Amino acid sequence: MLVVRLAESLKLRKQPSSAAAFVPAHISGFFQPCEASTPERTGSRNCGPCLNFGVRTEVNVESSDRNRVEVFINGKPAPEAKTTLTVAEQILSQVEETFRLRVDHFCEVPVGAGYGASGAGALGTAFSLAKALGLRLSRRQLVTAAHVAEVRCCTGLGDVGAQAHGGLVIGLEPGAPPYGRWKGIRVPREVKIICATLGPIPSKKLLSEADFRRRAGEVGTLAFKKMMERPDVYNFITASKEFAENLGLFDDELKELARAAERSGAIGASQVMIGRAVFAIACGESIARVQRTFLEMLDAESLLVADIYRGG
Repeated sequence: MLVVRLAESLKLRKQPSSAAAFVPAHISGFFQPCEASTPERTGSRNCGPCLNFGVRTEVNVESSDRNRVEVFINGKPAPEAKTTLTVAEQILSQVEETFRLRVDHFCEVPVGAGYGASGAGALGTAFSLAKALGLRLSRRQLVTAAHVAEVRCCTGLGDVGAQAHGGLVIGLEPGAPPYGRWKGIRVPREVKIICATLGPIPSKKLLSEADFRRRAGEVGTLAFKKMMERPDVYNFITASKEFAENLGLFDDELKELARAAERSGAIGASQVMIGRAVFAIACGESIARVQRTFLEMLDAESLLVADIYRGG
């Protein structure tokens, strides 16, 4: 059931308008898929950091004889951006007026490589569209709309709630608000997240496969229990690496990147879920050492050195 229900009493803006929002990237170090009868309750228990890089979304709205939505990613038409289309159509379906929308996503992270770009785009669209139309919708409603779009499009299970929270965050209960629950984990401010990306993994295909979701559920349950025993950054990276090794997507090239980061002094390193990418957690002088090590193995365009995004 859709949650955006207040449109009948809202005064919509008749003139062309625009709005923008930034939503951070999010890395899942592990996840436990949780099935439910509705997309609002479906999601995952997961854990991972939000980054100070992410997706900036701009929405331009003008009146039209019918609803039309065009999506662009970094200036190029993106009709494949189904999650963005879904959340926009979900919100538009609740208003009597019709509009033409142009949604522009400016991505600072690789798309399809496990950085939560689809969730960031969906949440940014919800925030920006509501503001551009002057809709008096709560933050909780907009987070729910974006989460539902992710679940329906099989592009993610737990990114949106974490991105709305910020920090290094653990998803205690699955789903959108008020069902989902999140808790921040304290991390020293000098900690950096150093990412090395080899390429995408078809997460939509994997999340649609019952066997993969079952396997992720089994190993994700173990990771979640381990994390709850001692919820700190050190136990997180250990639980994440064990999860990656047991899930079966952590190939030899990714393992070598992780080992190299740890030899260079990283607190730990693991796989970005779900992508062919590695993230290392480091602080102090080890940040530069890990970065140099990755640059010896990959080109500069494959690297990202980020702070933890602590907004929300």
